[in-house]
Amino acid sequence: MISHLSGTLEHVDQNHVVIDVGSIGYHVNVPATVLSRLPPAGEKVKLYTIQVVREDSVSLYGFLSKEERALFSLFLSVSGIGPKLALALISGFTIDRLVSAIAQGDVSLLSSISGIGRKTAERIIVELKEKIAKAYALKPSEMTIGMKGDQTLISDSISALIALGYSPREAREAIMRLNPENARSVESIIKEALKALV
Repeated sequence: MISHLSGTLEHVDQNHVVIDVGSIGYHVNVPATVLSRLPPAGEKVKLYTIQVVREDSVSLYGFLSKEERALFSLFLSVSGIGPKLALALISGFTIDRLVSAIAQGDVSLLSSISGIGRKTAERIIVELKEKIAKAYALKPSEMTIGMKGDQTLISDSISALIALGYSPREAREAIMRLNPENARSVESIIKEALKALV
């Protein structure tokens, strides 16, 4: 398994680069978000890589940060998502935007990426929502985006439900089933949310 490559950026193409490491040229597939941030050809570069082995091929995928590589790996864990679609996802938006879209269940943003239909976007959200929340330590305040009502009340309510042992997804979904815009206190939101969670 090749974890990273450090060498000279020899060639840049539309969706891949060639890195010279000790007189060996490595063909590395990279997302558009990486291509736009690479140094000029002839300069030194370090890419964090994932090696994908298939029946008919062995491919390398490279990223400028460990976080990008980790997100790519998470996308590969979703049933029906191969390296090509995972690369399209990483190319579509910044990590922060993708992470918050998954955490908030933003199907329309994910399905706006070429090759990602509505059903695929929904599957990504279902399979990755909790993993993303844990891996990227989303704050309760970040999980209130798109919810109507007093953001502080909702954020505090999500925190309280998480403290009671519910997952971030369960807490958010329980509160979304209520009408938090009418709520006057954290206590009233939690009381109603607990009924929904039973």
